[in-house]
Amino acid sequence: MAHDLQEPFRFLVDMAVISLVESGAMETKDFIRTENYNLRLKPTGARKIVNEYFNMLNKKVSYQGKENTWGYVIFLKVRELTHYLTSKKEKLDFVKPEYEIERIDSYDIRQKILSISYVDWKKLGFSKGTLHYMKQNAKSDKPFTLNAHVLERVNKWEALVSSQK
Repeated sequence: MAHDLQEPFRFLVDMAVISLVESGAMETKDFIRTENYNLRLKPTGARKIVNEYFNMLNKKVSYQGKENTWGYVIFLKVRELTHYLTSKKEKLDFVKPEYEIERIDSYDIRQKILSISYVDWKKLGFSKGTLHYMKQNAKSDKPFTLNAHVLERVNKWEALVSSQK
């Protein structure tokens, strides 16, 4: 039963591992190769995964009209299961809430950044250096984030270009 109960939330561990791999936080020194050529985590790697998993548990999600952490949602789901098993509840729904991946560095935003000219960027009030680093990030395979005000100006630039056509 415990293994079945963890399945609806397994993605939290998966997302933690993916986040560490994409950010480059996992290093070769975090693993050891056994005599059977299997890879095992060293304590440093395990610590990184546990810390990132706790970060995932503390992320907010909308559930039952409130903003809760994933950790609290798991608690609520266990309680719902208990109520179902004791006939206090007739239905059980482990589909909701759904995890939504929030990625700013989508293919579209990368293409927008690469399309912005330095002249247009300067008109929006940013320095050439900021756009230079954004373009480097957009060209790389690694994930990146944008501050809200920078993302707003990227979208303003898109609206500006659309209105000129």
